[in-house]
Amino acid sequence: MRILAADDDLITRKLLQKTLEDWGYEVLVAENGRQALEIFERQNVKFIIADWMMPEIDGLSLCRMIRSVTDRGYVYFIILTARDKKEDIIEGLKIGADDYVTKPFERNELQVRVRTGERILNLEKELNEKNESLRRLNLQLEELVRMDTVMGIGNRLSFYENIEKIHHRACRYAQSYGIIMCDIDNFKLYNDTYGHLAGDNILRRVANSIRLSIRMSDEVFRYGGEEMVIIIPDQDLTSTLTVAEKVRESIEALSIEHKGSANGILTISCGAAAFDMEKLENKWEEILEDADKALYKAKAAGKNKAYS
Repeated sequence: MRILAADDDLITRKLLQKTLEDWGYEVLVAENGRQALEIFERQNVKFIIADWMMPEIDGLSLCRMIRSVTDRGYVYFIILTARDKKEDIIEGLKIGADDYVTKPFERNELQVRVRTGERILNLEKELNEKNESLRRLNLQLEELVRMDTVMGIGNRLSFYENIEKIHHRACRYAQSYGIIMCDIDNFKLYNDTYGHLAGDNILRRVANSIRLSIRMSDEVFRYGGEEMVIIIPDQDLTSTLTVAEKVRESIEALSIEHKGSANGILTISCGAAAFDMEKLENKWEEILEDADKALYKAKAAGKNKAYS
């Protein structure tokens, strides 16, 4: 551990340095409070032992300045002082010092107080590491909560969060966006014919194929069952329908066997809708409803189609 020792008295400073080094600590030394502050600002210092009475910046002022720094983690601070009155000790502790040692210091007492500070800093380090680990786990949990584990894409919660942002941005900057509702044709019959494990595998393959057929800025989500919804930012209805047709073709091109389908392969139907910049009062739920109606039209027209 690195300790910063600050004392304007040469003999005390040298003795303090030698004592701490004998105990295995790396020691940085300062002749006054200002020099100590400069070292603290340049170096990663977590432990300071400083004399109360020093030129330029005294020990209490140095402690107050150290406590005002909020982005360096906790710094353990011991005041070294010839003052031993109770009111002086209370004043030092009120300023923010963690402990005090009277001068001239006694080795055993100093060692006990330094070891106590080291234990506290080690506990703080351990706590920070656990908090960081917990923070990472919480981030992973937040991601999992928003993911559909079968299809490997965002779930309905994730869709709701994203469409709110997209719609707000579109209204604010008068931008368009599209929504595509997709549904795997005759999927229940596929599950009945090939089994649910095969059905789950198909869901993953379809989701992956859709991801590969859209832009990086577009996002696909599982809306429920075999239904998926795609958000297409910055696109009008014509462009959104073009993307829907491209998505439909990508699934057809997989040529996945489906004995219950009219053409013998797995297909999807798509419904496209877009936010009209001339109707800023429209809610995203209305755009989604339009896409759902278009999907119904595609299904009614014989499936394996993309309609708007």
